[in-house]
Amino acid sequence: MCGRYAIALSNEELYDGLQNQLPRMFQGGRPRWEREQDHRPNYNVAPRQRSTVIRRDPESPSRAMLETMQWGLIPHWTKHPPTGALNTINARSEALLDASSGGMWHALKGYKRCVVPAQGYYEWLKRPSAKIAHFTRQPLSVLPSSTIQKPPLIFFAGLYDIVNYASPVESNFQPREGDDREPYPTGNPILLATFTILTTAPSKDLSWLHDRMPCVLQGWDEVERWLDLGESPKGWEEGSNGTGSLLRGVSGLECYPVPPEVGKIGNNSPTFIEPVAERSDGIKSFFAKQSPKKAVKAEVKVPFAKHDPISAKEGIEQEATGIIAEVGDGDEEVGLGDDSNAPNPSAKEEEKPSIKTDKQDEKKPGRLNDIPNSAKGKRKAADEALAEEAEKKERAGHRTKIALVAIQIPG
Repeated sequence: MCGRYAIALSNEELYDGLQNQLPRMFQGGRPRWEREQDHRPNYNVAPRQRSTVIRRDPESPSRAMLETMQWGLIPHWTKHPPTGALNTINARSEALLDASSGGMWHALKGYKRCVVPAQGYYEWLKRPSAKIAHFTRQPLSVLPSSTIQKPPLIFFAGLYDIVNYASPVESNFQPREGDDREPYPTGNPILLATFTILTTAPSKDLSWLHDRMPCVLQGWDEVERWLDLGESPKGWEEGSNGTGSLLRGVSGLECYPVPPEVGKIGNNSPTFIEPVAERSDGIKSFFAKQSPKKAVKAEVKVPFAKHDPISAKEGIEQEATGIIAEVGDGDEEVGLGDDSNAPNPSAKEEEKPSIKTDKQDEKKPGRLNDIPNSAKGKRKAADEALAEEAEKKERAGHRTKIALVAIQIPG
Protein backbone atom coordinates (compact mmCIF):
# COMPACT_ATOMS: atom_id res chain seq x y z
CA MET A 1 0.00 0.00 0.00
CA CYS A 2 -0.73 2.36 -1.44
CA GLY A 3 -0.47 1.97 -5.19
CA ARG A 4 -3.98 2.91 -6.32
CA TYR A 5 -6.99 4.57 -4.75
CA ALA A 6 -10.41 5.96 -5.61
CA ILE A 7 -11.81 9.48 -5.33
CA ALA A 8 -14.67 9.40 -7.83
CA LEU A 9 -16.32 12.65 -6.77
CA SER A 10 -16.96 15.80 -8.75
CA ASN A 11 -15.73 19.12 -7.39
CA GLU A 12 -19.07 19.85 -5.75
CA GLU A 13 -19.38 16.32 -4.38
CA LEU A 14 -15.90 16.53 -2.86
CA TYR A 15 -16.74 19.85 -1.21
CA ASP A 16 -19.99 18.32 0.12
CA GLY A 17 -18.20 15.20 1.38
CA LEU A 18 -15.59 17.26 3.21
CA GLN A 19 -18.24 19.50 4.73
CA ASN A 20 -20.21 16.46 5.95
CA GLN A 21 -17.21 14.80 7.58
CA LEU A 22 -15.01 17.81 8.45
CA PRO A 23 -17.51 20.63 9.07
CA ARG A 24 -15.01 22.72 11.07
CA MET A 25 -12.89 22.99 7.95
CA PHE A 26 -15.66 25.19 6.52
CA GLN A 27 -15.83 27.68 9.38
CA GLY A 28 -15.37 31.04 7.71
CA GLY A 29 -16.58 29.74 4.34
CA ARG A 30 -15.45 27.30 1.72
CA PRO A 31 -11.71 26.69 1.62
CA ARG A 32 -10.10 27.88 -1.58
CA TRP A 33 -8.99 25.37 -4.22
CA GLU A 34 -5.79 25.76 -6.23
CA ARG A 35 -5.96 24.25 -9.74
CA GLU A 36 -9.57 23.26 -9.17
CA GLN A 37 -10.04 22.81 -12.92
CA ASP A 38 -7.56 19.91 -12.88
CA HIS A 39 -9.65 17.70 -10.61
CA ARG A 40 -11.58 14.85 -12.23
CA PRO A 41 -13.55 12.00 -10.61
CA ASN A 42 -11.40 8.86 -10.73
CA TYR A 43 -12.14 5.31 -9.60
CA ASN A 44 -8.55 4.28 -10.31
CA VAL A 45 -6.01 6.96 -9.34
CA ALA A 46 -2.53 5.82 -10.39
CA PRO A 47 1.00 7.25 -10.06
CA ARG A 48 1.69 10.42 -12.10
CA GLN A 49 -2.02 11.20 -12.26
CA ARG A 50 -3.54 14.28 -10.67
CA SER A 51 -5.66 14.19 -7.55
CA THR A 52 -6.72 16.65 -4.86
CA VAL A 53 -5.10 17.02 -1.44
CA ILE A 54 -5.69 19.23 1.59
CA ARG A 55 -2.88 21.43 2.91
CA ARG A 56 -2.23 24.50 5.00
CA ASP A 57 -3.24 27.72 3.25
CA PRO A 58 -0.18 30.02 3.13
CA GLU A 59 -2.49 33.01 2.63
CA SER A 60 -4.45 32.15 5.78
CA PRO A 61 -2.29 29.84 7.97
CA SER A 62 -5.09 28.99 10.38
CA ARG A 63 -7.16 27.54 7.55
CA ALA A 64 -6.84 24.57 5.21
CA MET A 65 -7.05 24.72 1.42
CA LEU A 66 -7.39 22.24 -1.43
CA GLU A 67 -4.90 21.80 -4.23
CA THR A 68 -4.84 19.40 -7.17
CA MET A 69 -1.37 17.85 -7.34
CA GLN A 70 0.44 15.07 -9.17
CA TRP A 71 0.85 11.77 -7.29
CA GLY A 72 4.48 10.79 -6.86
CA LEU A 73 6.62 13.26 -4.93
CA ILE A 74 9.38 15.10 -6.82
CA PRO A 75 11.69 17.02 -4.43
CA HIS A 76 12.03 20.76 -4.98
CA TRP A 77 15.78 20.48 -5.58
CA THR A 78 15.18 18.37 -8.75
CA LYS A 79 16.38 20.25 -11.84
CA HIS A 80 14.86 18.05 -14.54
CA PRO A 81 11.76 15.80 -14.59
CA PRO A 82 12.27 12.10 -13.76
CA THR A 83 12.32 9.96 -16.89
CA GLY A 84 11.53 6.58 -15.35
CA ALA A 85 9.06 5.01 -12.95
CA LEU A 86 8.26 7.12 -9.87
CA ASN A 87 9.11 5.28 -6.67
CA THR A 88 8.00 8.12 -4.42
CA ILE A 89 4.26 7.47 -4.35
CA ASN A 90 4.71 6.13 -0.80
CA ALA A 91 6.90 7.16 2.12
CA ARG A 92 7.43 4.90 5.11
CA SER A 93 6.35 6.69 8.26
CA GLU A 94 9.16 5.01 10.22
CA ALA A 95 11.63 7.14 8.24
CA LEU A 96 10.04 10.27 9.73
CA LEU A 97 9.99 8.95 13.29
CA ASP A 98 13.72 8.23 13.51
CA ALA A 99 15.34 11.64 13.87
CA SER A 100 18.80 10.16 13.30
CA SER A 101 17.94 8.52 9.99
CA GLY A 102 18.30 11.64 7.82
CA GLY A 103 16.77 11.47 4.37
CA MET A 104 14.64 13.64 2.16
CA TRP A 105 11.46 13.06 4.17
CA HIS A 106 13.00 14.91 7.13
CA ALA A 107 13.36 17.95 4.90
CA LEU A 108 9.62 17.91 4.22
CA LYS A 109 7.95 16.70 7.41
CA GLY A 110 8.15 20.04 9.21
CA TYR A 111 6.05 22.30 7.01
CA LYS A 112 5.06 20.30 3.94
CA ARG A 113 2.41 17.99 5.31
CA CYS A 114 -0.84 17.28 3.49
CA VAL A 115 -3.95 15.10 3.77
CA VAL A 116 -5.12 12.92 0.88
CA PRO A 117 -8.91 12.38 0.82
CA ALA A 118 -10.06 9.13 -0.79
CA GLN A 119 -13.06 6.83 -0.90
CA GLY A 120 -10.78 3.87 -0.30
CA TYR A 121 -7.62 2.22 -1.59
CA TYR A 122 -6.76 -0.86 -3.63
CA GLU A 123 -4.32 -3.57 -2.67
CA TRP A 124 -3.47 -6.86 -4.35
CA LEU A 125 -3.46 -10.07 -2.30
CA LYS A 126 -0.64 -12.30 -3.54
CA ARG A 127 -1.51 -15.89 -4.43
CA PRO A 128 0.70 -18.60 -5.98
CA SER A 129 -0.82 -18.14 -9.43
CA ALA A 130 -2.33 -14.65 -9.30
CA LYS A 131 -2.86 -11.41 -7.42
CA ILE A 132 -6.39 -10.59 -6.28
CA ALA A 133 -7.46 -6.94 -6.20
CA HIS A 134 -9.14 -5.78 -2.97
CA PHE A 135 -10.76 -2.47 -2.06
CA THR A 136 -10.51 -1.16 1.51
CA ARG A 137 -12.75 1.63 2.77
CA GLN A 138 -14.56 3.09 5.76
CA PRO A 139 -17.69 1.28 6.96
CA LEU A 140 -20.85 2.85 5.52
CA SER A 141 -22.05 3.42 9.09
CA VAL A 142 -19.51 6.27 9.42
CA LEU A 143 -21.85 8.48 7.38
CA PRO A 144 -25.59 7.64 7.32
CA SER A 145 -26.03 8.94 3.77
CA SER A 146 -23.27 6.69 2.40
CA THR A 147 -23.84 3.92 -0.14
CA ILE A 148 -21.61 1.28 -1.72
CA GLN A 149 -21.33 3.56 -4.75
CA LYS A 150 -20.67 6.65 -2.60
CA PRO A 151 -18.73 5.50 0.49
CA PRO A 152 -17.54 7.94 3.16
CA LEU A 153 -14.20 9.64 2.79
CA ILE A 154 -11.05 8.32 4.41
CA PHE A 155 -8.08 10.62 5.06
CA PHE A 156 -4.45 9.58 4.48
CA ALA A 157 -1.48 11.43 5.94
CA GLY A 158 0.88 12.66 3.25
CA LEU A 159 3.76 14.96 2.35
CA TYR A 160 4.05 17.30 -0.61
CA ASP A 161 6.66 19.40 -2.36
CA ILE A 162 6.77 22.00 -5.12
CA VAL A 163 9.42 21.86 -7.82
CA ASN A 164 10.54 24.51 -10.28
CA TYR A 165 12.44 22.80 -13.11
CA ALA A 166 15.49 24.43 -14.65
CA SER A 167 13.76 24.78 -18.03
CA PRO A 168 10.18 24.53 -19.33
CA VAL A 169 8.88 21.00 -19.81
CA GLU A 170 6.76 20.01 -22.77
CA SER A 171 3.63 18.29 -21.54
CA ASN A 172 2.29 15.03 -22.98
CA PHE A 173 -1.21 16.00 -21.86
CA GLN A 174 -3.39 17.43 -24.61
CA PRO A 175 -6.79 18.66 -23.41
CA ARG A 176 -9.73 17.41 -25.43
CA GLU A 177 -12.42 19.70 -26.77
CA GLY A 178 -14.34 21.18 -23.86
CA ASP A 179 -11.59 20.29 -21.36
CA ASP A 180 -10.38 23.47 -19.64
CA ARG A 181 -7.34 21.87 -17.99
CA GLU A 182 -3.89 23.16 -18.83
CA PRO A 183 -1.04 20.87 -19.88
CA TYR A 184 0.52 19.63 -16.63
CA PRO A 185 3.33 19.62 -15.70
CA THR A 186 4.50 22.62 -17.70
CA GLY A 187 7.66 23.58 -15.79
CA ASN A 188 8.37 27.30 -15.66
CA PRO A 189 6.67 29.55 -14.93
CA ILE A 190 4.07 27.21 -13.38
CA LEU A 191 5.35 25.31 -10.35
CA LEU A 192 4.66 21.58 -10.18
CA ALA A 193 3.13 20.37 -6.90
CA THR A 194 3.47 16.65 -6.10
CA PHE A 195 2.61 14.47 -3.11
CA THR A 196 3.24 11.10 -1.47
CA ILE A 197 1.14 8.94 0.87
CA LEU A 198 2.64 7.79 4.19
CA THR A 199 2.43 4.10 5.06
CA THR A 200 2.77 2.08 8.25
CA ALA A 201 2.42 -1.47 9.57
CA PRO A 202 -1.15 -2.70 9.05
CA SER A 203 -3.74 -3.04 11.75
CA LYS A 204 -4.18 -6.61 12.99
CA ASP A 205 -7.39 -7.16 11.04
CA LEU A 206 -5.74 -6.21 7.73
CA SER A 207 -2.40 -7.97 8.16
CA TRP A 208 -3.62 -10.87 5.97
CA LEU A 209 -3.83 -8.53 2.96
CA HIS A 210 -0.41 -6.81 2.96
CA ASP A 211 2.40 -5.87 5.31
CA ARG A 212 1.74 -2.12 4.85
CA MET A 213 -1.26 0.20 4.89
CA PRO A 214 -1.72 3.98 4.68
CA CYS A 215 -1.51 6.15 7.78
CA VAL A 216 -5.13 7.14 8.43
CA LEU A 217 -6.18 10.37 10.16
CA GLN A 218 -9.46 10.21 12.07
CA GLY A 219 -11.56 13.33 12.47
CA TRP A 220 -10.86 17.04 12.26
CA ASP A 221 -8.66 17.24 15.36
CA GLU A 222 -6.10 14.89 13.81
CA VAL A 223 -6.36 16.52 10.38
CA GLU A 224 -5.91 19.99 11.91
CA ARG A 225 -2.91 18.88 13.93
CA TRP A 226 -1.25 17.10 10.99
CA LEU A 227 -1.68 20.19 8.79
CA ASP A 228 -0.23 22.33 11.60
CA LEU A 229 -2.92 24.97 11.28
CA GLY A 230 -2.48 28.18 13.22
CA GLU A 231 -0.93 31.62 12.86
CA SER A 232 2.40 30.32 14.20
CA PRO A 233 3.25 26.88 12.77
CA LYS A 234 4.90 24.50 15.23
CA GLY A 235 6.64 22.30 12.69
CA TRP A 236 7.48 18.72 13.63
CA GLU A 237 7.12 17.93 17.33
CA GLU A 238 9.19 15.04 18.67
CA GLY A 239 8.23 12.74 21.52
CA SER A 240 5.73 10.00 22.23
CA ASN A 241 2.85 12.47 21.96
CA GLY A 242 4.42 14.43 19.14
CA THR A 243 3.40 14.72 15.53
CA GLY A 244 4.54 11.17 14.79
CA SER A 245 1.86 9.75 17.09
CA LEU A 246 -0.67 10.50 14.33
CA LEU A 247 1.04 8.09 11.92
CA ARG A 248 -0.71 4.81 12.47
CA GLY A 249 -3.06 2.36 10.84
CA VAL A 250 -6.64 1.89 12.01
CA SER A 251 -8.81 -1.16 12.54
CA GLY A 252 -12.44 -1.59 11.57
CA LEU A 253 -12.07 -0.86 7.85
CA GLU A 254 -14.00 -3.02 5.39
CA CYS A 255 -12.13 -4.91 2.70
CA TYR A 256 -13.41 -7.08 -0.17
CA PRO A 257 -12.38 -8.42 -3.60
CA VAL A 258 -13.07 -6.25 -6.64
CA PRO A 259 -12.75 -6.78 -10.41
CA PRO A 260 -9.27 -7.52 -11.80
CA GLU A 261 -9.77 -4.83 -14.47
CA VAL A 262 -8.74 -2.21 -11.89
CA GLY A 263 -5.19 -3.46 -12.33
CA LYS A 264 -4.81 -1.74 -15.69
CA ILE A 265 -3.92 1.92 -15.49
CA GLY A 266 -6.47 3.95 -17.43
CA ASN A 267 -9.41 1.67 -16.71
CA ASN A 268 -12.19 3.45 -14.83
CA SER A 269 -15.52 2.04 -13.69
CA PRO A 270 -17.92 2.41 -10.73
CA THR A 271 -17.80 -1.39 -10.39
CA PHE A 272 -14.20 -1.14 -9.17
CA ILE A 273 -15.34 -0.11 -5.67
CA GLU A 274 -18.25 -2.56 -5.46
CA PRO A 275 -17.96 -6.06 -3.93
CA VAL A 276 -17.85 -8.59 -6.75
CA ALA A 277 -20.99 -10.33 -5.42
CA GLU A 278 -22.91 -7.04 -5.30
CA ARG A 279 -22.03 -5.74 -8.77
CA SER A 280 -24.90 -4.94 -11.11
CA ASP A 281 -23.26 -7.24 -13.67
CA GLY A 282 -22.39 -9.89 -11.08
CA ILE A 283 -23.72 -13.32 -10.17
CA LYS A 284 -26.76 -12.11 -8.21
CA SER A 285 -27.88 -9.91 -11.08
CA PHE A 286 -27.38 -12.74 -13.60
CA PHE A 287 -29.62 -15.18 -11.75
CA ALA A 288 -32.18 -12.50 -10.89
CA LYS A 289 -32.80 -12.05 -14.62
CA GLN A 290 -33.67 -15.74 -15.10
CA SER A 291 -37.17 -17.19 -14.71
CA PRO A 292 -37.30 -18.26 -11.05
CA LYS A 293 -38.65 -21.75 -10.45
CA LYS A 294 -36.99 -22.75 -7.23
CA ALA A 295 -34.80 -21.02 -4.72
CA VAL A 296 -31.78 -22.53 -3.09
CA LYS A 297 -29.18 -21.03 -0.83
CA ALA A 298 -25.77 -20.65 -2.38
CA GLU A 299 -22.71 -19.48 -0.55
CA VAL A 300 -21.16 -16.35 -1.99
CA LYS A 301 -18.06 -15.36 -0.10
CA VAL A 302 -17.60 -11.64 0.44
CA PRO A 303 -14.76 -11.23 2.91
CA PHE A 304 -14.69 -8.18 5.13
CA ALA A 305 -11.89 -7.35 7.48
CA LYS A 306 -12.89 -8.18 11.04
CA HIS A 307 -13.84 -5.13 13.11
CA ASP A 308 -11.50 -4.98 16.12
CA PRO A 309 -12.02 -2.77 18.77
CA ILE A 310 15.89 33.92 5.84
CA SER A 311 14.64 35.51 9.17
CA ALA A 312 13.34 32.81 11.33
CA LYS A 313 9.83 34.03 10.64
CA GLU A 314 10.37 34.42 6.89
CA GLY A 315 12.02 31.03 6.70
CA ILE A 316 9.06 29.40 8.41
CA GLU A 317 6.65 31.22 6.11
CA GLN A 318 8.53 30.17 2.98
CA GLU A 319 8.74 26.59 4.11
CA ALA A 320 5.05 26.62 4.94
CA THR A 321 4.21 27.80 1.41
CA GLY A 322 5.99 24.77 0.03
CA ILE A 323 8.73 26.57 -1.91
CA ILE A 324 11.79 25.73 0.18
CA ALA A 325 12.84 23.23 2.82
CA GLU A 326 16.06 22.69 4.71
CA VAL A 327 18.04 19.87 3.11
CA GLY A 328 21.05 18.13 4.58
CA ASP A 329 23.81 16.08 2.96
CA GLY A 330 22.46 12.93 1.37
CA ASP A 331 18.82 13.91 1.77
CA GLU A 332 18.17 13.17 -1.89
CA GLU A 333 19.17 9.53 -1.52
CA VAL A 334 17.20 8.14 1.41
CA GLY A 335 13.74 6.80 2.11
CA LEU A 336 12.10 6.35 -1.30
CA GLY A 337 9.65 3.58 -2.00
CA ASP A 338 6.43 2.09 -3.35
CA ASP A 339 4.93 -0.24 -0.76
CA SER A 340 2.16 -1.58 -2.96
CA ASN A 341 1.51 -4.81 -4.84
CA ALA A 342 -0.29 -2.73 -7.46
CA PRO A 343 0.65 -3.58 -11.06
CA ASN A 344 2.27 -0.21 -11.68
CA PRO A 345 5.06 0.06 -14.28
CA SER A 346 8.40 -1.03 -12.82
CA ALA A 347 11.72 0.69 -13.22
CA LYS A 348 12.85 -2.23 -15.37
CA GLU A 349 10.10 -1.49 -17.88
CA GLU A 350 11.08 2.15 -18.18
CA GLU A 351 14.27 4.17 -18.11
CA LYS A 352 15.98 4.34 -14.74
CA PRO A 353 14.48 7.12 -12.60
CA SER A 354 16.58 10.18 -11.93
CA ILE A 355 15.62 10.01 -8.25
CA LYS A 356 16.78 6.76 -6.70
CA THR A 357 18.51 5.15 -3.77
CA ASP A 358 21.71 3.14 -3.69
CA LYS A 359 19.66 0.08 -2.82
CA GLN A 360 16.91 0.59 -5.37
CA ASP A 361 18.16 -2.17 -7.68
CA GLU A 362 17.99 -4.79 -4.93
CA LYS A 363 15.06 -7.18 -4.88
CA LYS A 364 12.79 -6.55 -1.90
CA PRO A 365 9.63 -8.52 -1.14
CA GLY A 366 6.42 -6.58 -1.66
CA ARG A 367 8.16 -3.77 -3.53
CA LEU A 368 7.57 -2.45 -7.03
CA ASN A 369 10.36 -4.40 -8.75
CA ASP A 370 8.95 -7.71 -7.49
CA ILE A 371 5.77 -7.35 -9.54
CA PRO A 372 5.60 -9.72 -12.53
CA ASN A 373 4.57 -8.24 -15.86
CA SER A 374 2.10 -11.05 -16.50
CA ALA A 375 1.22 -14.55 -15.35
CA LYS A 376 3.98 -17.05 -16.07
CA GLY A 377 1.58 -19.49 -17.71
CA LYS A 378 -1.00 -21.89 -16.36
CA ARG A 379 -0.26 -23.62 -13.13
CA LYS A 380 -0.65 -27.35 -12.71
CA ALA A 381 -3.98 -28.54 -11.30
CA ALA A 382 -2.26 -29.59 -8.11
CA ASP A 383 -0.86 -26.10 -7.54
CA GLU A 384 -4.27 -24.55 -8.08
CA ALA A 385 -5.85 -26.96 -5.62
CA LEU A 386 -3.21 -26.12 -3.00
CA ALA A 387 -3.74 -22.39 -3.56
CA GLU A 388 -7.51 -22.75 -3.19
CA GLU A 389 -7.10 -24.76 0.00
CA ALA A 390 -4.65 -22.20 1.43
CA GLU A 391 -7.05 -19.39 0.66
CA LYS A 392 -9.91 -21.16 2.44
CA LYS A 393 -7.77 -21.74 5.53
CA GLU A 394 -6.53 -18.15 5.60
CA ARG A 395 -9.99 -16.68 5.32
CA ALA A 396 -11.22 -18.96 8.09
CA GLY A 397 -8.24 -17.98 10.21
CA HIS A 398 -8.99 -14.29 9.88
CA ARG A 399 -12.69 -14.72 10.67
CA THR A 400 -13.96 -13.01 7.56
CA LYS A 401 -17.64 -12.48 7.16
CA ILE A 402 -19.57 -14.91 4.96
CA ALA A 403 -22.60 -13.55 3.18
CA LEU A 404 -25.27 -16.13 2.39
CA VAL A 405 -27.26 -14.96 -0.58
CA ALA A 406 -30.46 -16.58 -1.71
CA ILE A 407 -30.14 -17.09 -5.47
CA GLN A 408 -33.02 -17.88 -7.78
CA ILE A 409 -31.86 -20.71 -10.07
CA PRO A 410 -34.03 -21.80 -13.01
CA GLY A 411 -35.11 -25.44 -12.82
